[in-house]
Formats: sequence, structure tokens, C-alpha cells
Amino acid sequence: MAKEELSLEEQVERIRAKRNGSGEWKERARRILNNVFLILAVCGVVTYFSGDENRLNGMILVGIAMAFKVVEIIIRIIR
Repeated sequence: MAKEELSLEEQVERIRAKRNGSGEWKERARRILNNVFLILAVCGVVTYFSGDENRLNGMILVGIAMAFKVVEIIIRIIR
């Protein structure tokens, strides 16, 4: 069947199927980056509040976690 013979709905379904197939690695990468962000953020907050001498280490961990979140957001925007 030629592309001209396809209905508009069929063409839209083909385009969606192509997009979904190519976006799987992006979704997986986003999930992994988001999980790393959550783990680092929780560790950073716990470290920050565990004592006065650990505050800088806690802020560094939260900053690193934010960097992972920024990368995840960039992947979402590129999508």
C-alpha cells in the first residue's frame, strides 16, 4: 500500500509507533538518572543534618544530585 492510500489515522499511528520505538532508551536513561538523583538527594540531606562538620559534604551531594536532574530534564526537553 502506498503512503497516499493510507488514511490519516493510519499515518498518525505509524508516526507514533516510530517515535515510541526510538524513545525507549531515553525513557530508560531518564528513569535511571531520576533514581540516581533521588538517592543522592536523600543522602545529601541526611548528611547535611547529621552534624555541623558534615554540612559542606551534604551540600556537595545535593549539588551533584541537581546536576543529574538537569541532565534528565535536558533529555526530556530533547524528546
